[in-house]
Amino acid sequence: MTIMRFLTLAVAFMALPAFASQEFYVPPRSIELKMTQMTAKGENYQFTAEIKSLIGSLRDIKVYYEAVDGAKCQPASASVEVLAEDETRKFTFSVRIPEKLAAEPQSWVRFRVEYLPDYETVKSRIQADSVSYSDISLRNQLLEIVEKNRAAKVHAIDAIRHFSKKKS
Repeated sequence: MTIMRFLTLAVAFMALPAFASQEFYVPPRSIELKMTQMTAKGENYQFTAEIKSLIGSLRDIKVYYEAVDGAKCQPASASVEVLAEDETRKFTFSVRIPEKLAAEPQSWVRFRVEYLPDYETVKSRIQADSVSYSDISLRNQLLEIVEKNRAAKVHAIDAIRHFSKKKS
């Protein structure tokens, strides 16, 4: 739902006449994701992934390991109840990718995270940052969206993908 509201806002700004301001604000990033391929033996690949909370305590975190059709991730998912600000959590997962698929440059492995942001801390950061959010009207518009998402307990989604490298 957060993505839909953001896309709706973005579409609304794109539809404005050319002379109107097309600037809008986005909230500060709440999460940082990393994913690294550790090993590859035949069709079996080992990955590590990590989440770092950048703003406040993230809650109700669900992580998903996904890959291109024909590949299989093990485990398929994991969860974390709370991740405090500046805390990092690491995960390890494996993926079985058939050789033919692994040779394709469009083959991918994704680490996807759904979480409940710390909306109160996000709001506080936006309100306190008059440099990045200098336009009061746009800042208030963003704060209104953040508040609606907080009230609805909307989960945010973020993801990172690793693409296969063509073997020579």
